[in-house]
Amino acid sequence: MLDPTCPNRGSSVTTVIVDAGGEPWERVEPLLARRMNELAPGAALELHSIEPRVCDPLSQWCAKRGHALTRGATDDEASRFHIRKHGLSPLEQI
Repeated sequence: MLDPTCPNRGSSVTTVIVDAGGEPWERVEPLLARRMNELAPGAALELHSIEPRVCDPLSQWCAKRGHALTRGATDDEASRFHIRKHGLSPLEQI
């Protein structure tokens, strides 16, 4: 499972990209939890997955934690999910 980190240059909010490939939710969830814990409130994470059964548990996981989830574009076989960590971004706290 690839786990590249890519700061969003030109933005004050960090964006992390996690490429889960075809991994099942049971393997994606611990990595996702760890990466989200590392992010500041308001930061974004983009999850790429070719596993169609990730969508429902991901939606439930985000709802339980108060993270905003939107489904991004699908290219080739991979789906992209954008997750915004709950809480205010550093700029919104000023």
